[in-house]
Amino acid sequence: MSSAARPRTRRPEARPDQILDAAERLLVAEGAAAMTMDAVAAAADVGKGTIYHYFRSKAELLSALRNRYLARAVARAAQAAELLGGAAMDRVERFVDILLDSIEANGPLIWVLFHETAIEEDDELAAVYEPLLALVTEGAENGEFPISDPAFTTGFILHGLHGTVESAFHSGDVDPGQLKSGLRSAIRAILR
Repeated sequence: MSSAARPRTRRPEARPDQILDAAERLLVAEGAAAMTMDAVAAAADVGKGTIYHYFRSKAELLSALRNRYLARAVARAAQAAELLGGAAMDRVERFVDILLDSIEANGPLIWVLFHETAIEEDDELAAVYEPLLALVTEGAENGEFPISDPAFTTGFILHGLHGTVESAFHSGDVDPGQLKSGLRSAIRAILR
């Protein structure tokens, strides 16, 4: 059998990412309305039944896309903070900077995933909260941050970050440099 006639097969564990990649491309290129299960199946070069094997609905597929985006962005931010080493403040700032870089680089995807197709999730910020809490707690425990409640402080910082970024997106005025500078000043004031 020639390679052209041989059917393409993929490892089953690779299929969810193949499907999510196709759905992400559709969302960014054509918008939420164009992302039907039929369109995703065609873009992923799989049968519609394969889509439903991994994702029971469009809502579940969108939730998986949100979770994957957040997991990847947070992993990059946490890794960058860890590699930086040194003072906890520097690592908190690096963590936030990398998150903001991801927002800037993925603006169209974020807009569609978290605004156009917004579905109430339990706590979509939880993926960001835990690694940020670890950094803030470390700074509090080593005496760098004179705070008495790292969990409350982390929640306050995270929701302030989220609100500021949301406001910038809704106004259409996303200036990454200004966001980073303003958020650094606010985070320093809160933690010190």
